[in-house]
Amino acid sequence: MAGAAAYFFAQLKRVLKLAPAQLAADLLVCACAGIFAYLLVAQGAFAAGGVRYRIGMVGDLSDSYLGFGIAALQEMDDSRFMVELVGMSEEEAEEAFLRGELYAVMRVPEGLLESIVRGDNDCLITYTAAEGQRGLGTMVMGEITDIASTLVTSSQSAIYAMQRMLVDQGRGDEVGPETDRLNLSLINLVLSRSGFSDVELLGYADGLSMELYYFCSAVLLFLLLAGLLNCAFFVRRSAALAPFMKARGVGTFRQILGEYLAYLGLVVMGLFSLCIPLAVVLEREFIVIPEWEGMGASPFWRFFWTLFPVAVMFGALQFFLYEAAEGIVNGILLQFFCGIGLGYFGGYFYPSAFFPERMRMIGSVLPSGIAARYVEEGLFGGASMGAVSAVFAYLAAFLALTVMVRRGRTGRQ
Repeated sequence: MAGAAAYFFAQLKRVLKLAPAQLAADLLVCACAGIFAYLLVAQGAFAAGGVRYRIGMVGDLSDSYLGFGIAALQEMDDSRFMVELVGMSEEEAEEAFLRGELYAVMRVPEGLLESIVRGDNDCLITYTAAEGQRGLGTMVMGEITDIASTLVTSSQSAIYAMQRMLVDQGRGDEVGPETDRLNLSLINLVLSRSGFSDVELLGYADGLSMELYYFCSAVLLFLLLAGLLNCAFFVRRSAALAPFMKARGVGTFRQILGEYLAYLGLVVMGLFSLCIPLAVVLEREFIVIPEWEGMGASPFWRFFWTLFPVAVMFGALQFFLYEAAEGIVNGILLQFFCGIGLGYFGGYFYPSAFFPERMRMIGSVLPSGIAARYVEEGLFGGASMGAVSAVFAYLAAFLALTVMVRRGRTGRQ
C-alpha cells in the first residue's frame, strides 16, 4: 500500500510540474473560444429575429400588381421574418451574389403579369443559387416557389371560372366588382394563412433555448477534447516502468488508479480555467442566456458542479485512449477522432433531434450522449438515477479496459 501511495505522489509531482504550461494552454484555448463566441453574438447569430435570407430581385418590377405583391410580402406576410427581397439591377445582383451578400437571385421576365392574365403562364421566374447552398435553405425556397406558383394558378382559375359563371347567368355588369372582391378575398387568404396552424416552440433538447443548448454543448466538447491539451502527461512514458513497479509490489490496477487520479488534476484544472472566465462573462452579461437572464452567475455555478462527474468520466475515457494507443502521436490522433465522432453523435455540433431515429438511439447510449443527458437533467433540478448510474458505469468500464490493456502489454514484455 505504501508503494502505491508513493507511486501516486510521484505522478502528482509530474502534474504540478506541468501545471503552469498546462494552465497557459487552457487559458489560451478558452480565450480563442471566447473571442469566437463574442463575434457570433456581435454579428447577431443568436438574435431573436434570426438571420434572414437576402434575395435579389432582378428584371421587370414596374408592374403595379407585382410591386404591390412584393410590398405585401415584405410588410404584412410572415415570410418577411425569413426572406428579404431586394430590388436591384442585373450587374448589382451579380456582384452582390459573388461577394456572398445575397443568398440567391430571382429574375422576373418581361410580361410576367400579362402572361398570367392571359392564362398562358409561359413566363417563368428564374431562381439562381450557389451549388454549395443545396441544403435546408434551398429546400425552403423551393417550397415557397412551389406554393406561390400553386396560389397564382389556382387563384387565376377561380377568377376565370367566376367570370364565366357571371357571364353565363347574364350578370356581366357585375364581373368587375366581383373580380375585385374575389381578388381581395384571395389576398386575405394568403396573408392570413398563418392562422391555420398554431406553432409551438419547444426549444432544443427538452426545452432548452438555443443559447443554453450550445453553451452546454461547447463546455462538454471542451471536456471531451481536453485530452489533446493534456497530452504532455503521457509524453516520455517508459514501457519498462509498469513491470518494474509490479515487481516492487504495485499491481497494475493500483498503477492505473494512481496515474488516473493524478491525471484528473489536469482535467479539473482545465475545468476551472474554463468556468471561472465564463462565470465573469455571465455575471457582467456579456453573453445573455434566456433561462439565466438577470440572475448573474449563480445558476451557472449550480450547473458547474454537475460537470464534475462528466469530467471524471471523460478523463477516464481519455486515459484509456492514450493507454490503448501505441505512441503519443497515435494517442493524440485517437483522442481527436474519437472526440469529434462522439461529440457529433452526442449532439454537440447539431441538436440530436435533427438526426434520424437510429442515429439518436446510438448517440443516446454513447458516453457523449449520456453526458449530455446528465447535464440537461441537472439543469432542470437534478439528474436521474439512470443518468448517474450510466456515467459511473462508463467510468468503471474505461478504468477496467485500461487495466486490461496494461496487463496485456505487460504480459507481452
